[in-house]
Amino acid sequence: MSCYYPGFLAAFSIVLLRIAIGWHFLYEGCEKVESTLSGREPFSAEIYLRNATGPLAPYFRGMLPDVNSLAMLDRERLKAAWRDDVTWVADHYGFTKEQRDEAQKILDQNLRWADYWFDDPENDEKVRKYYHDLGEVQKTEHDPDALLFQKERAWEARRSVEGDRRRLIQPLESQAKAVREAVGKLATPDQVKTVDASRLEYLAWLPKFNVELPSQLQSKVSGLYPWTSLDVLNSMTMFGLIAIGFCLMAGFMTPLAALSAAAFLTMIYLSMPPWPGLPPNPKVEGHYLIVSKNLVELLACLVIATTPSGHWVGLDALFFGARRRRRLARAALEREQAAGRRNPVRVG
Repeated sequence: MSCYYPGFLAAFSIVLLRIAIGWHFLYEGCEKVESTLSGREPFSAEIYLRNATGPLAPYFRGMLPDVNSLAMLDRERLKAAWRDDVTWVADHYGFTKEQRDEAQKILDQNLRWADYWFDDPENDEKVRKYYHDLGEVQKTEHDPDALLFQKERAWEARRSVEGDRRRLIQPLESQAKAVREAVGKLATPDQVKTVDASRLEYLAWLPKFNVELPSQLQSKVSGLYPWTSLDVLNSMTMFGLIAIGFCLMAGFMTPLAALSAAAFLTMIYLSMPPWPGLPPNPKVEGHYLIVSKNLVELLACLVIATTPSGHWVGLDALFFGARRRRRLARAALEREQAAGRRNPVRVG
C-alpha cells in the first residue's frame, strides 16, 4: 500500500464518494429486506435473470430453477413434485397414519385434476406450441453464426414465449399451492405450534422489532418447504448489499467491500448491457450506449478499492492502522537502504 496522499480536497471527495456508494447499497439492501418481511412485494432476482440479454444471458437464466418450466409442463415430473410436497409437509408436522391417509386422498384427487388438464386438447396444443417456439428461440440463441437480425427476432420471440409460459403454468402453480395448503390444514394446532415454534426459535428477535414474517416466508424459514437456488440467491443479494453498504460507509475492510460492490455491479451491468445490437432495457431511466450508471458506479468502486480511504476516515484506521504504519515504515526504510546502495557516500 502506497503512502501517497492526494491532498485534503481529493481525499475528502473520495471519502464522500465511498460513503455515497455505501449508502446506495445499504438502502437498497434494507429496502429489499423490508419489502420481503412485510410481504407487500418480496424481492426476487428472477426478473433480472430471466430478462437477461447479451452473451451471458444463458448463464444468468440458467441460475433459475426450471427456468423454462419444462419440469412443470411434464405430466410425470409435475406429479412427482406434488408427491414430494405432500411428503415434505407430512414429515414436517409429523403426521400420523390417519393424517397421511387423508393427505394421500387429497393428493390423488389433485393428480386426477392434473391428468384432466394435460389431456385437455386445447392445453395439449398450447404446450406443444410452447415447446416448438421455445426450441426455435434457443436454436438461434445458441447459434454463434446467427446474424444480427436473427438475434433481434429471437429476442422479440422470447418475450412472446415468456408470456405463453406464464399463462400456461398459472393454473398449475395455483393448483400446487392449493395442494400444499390443503395438506397443511390437516396438521393439528399442537403439531403446528410445536414444530413451527421449535424451527423458528432462532427468529425470536423479530417480535421485539414488531416484525412478523408473511406466511410464505415463514414456511420457508421454518423448514416447511425447501429453499430453492433462487431463494438462496435472493437472501445473498439482500444481506450482501447491506454488508457491502455498511462496510463502505464505515470504512471497514474498504478494499474488499469496494471490490465486492464492483463484482455485484458487473453482474448487474452484464445482465442487460447497453451494447450495440442488443435490445434496450425497458425499465432503465434515460438512454445509454456502452456506458450506463451501473458501469460508472462500478468504476468508482474500483477507484475506492485502490485508495486507502478507510485509513483516512474509517474503521480501517482503528483496526488496521498500526499494521499499515509499520508496513509503510518498513517500505520507506527499504527504499532508503536501496538508495544508499545505489549512491554510496564517498569520503575524502
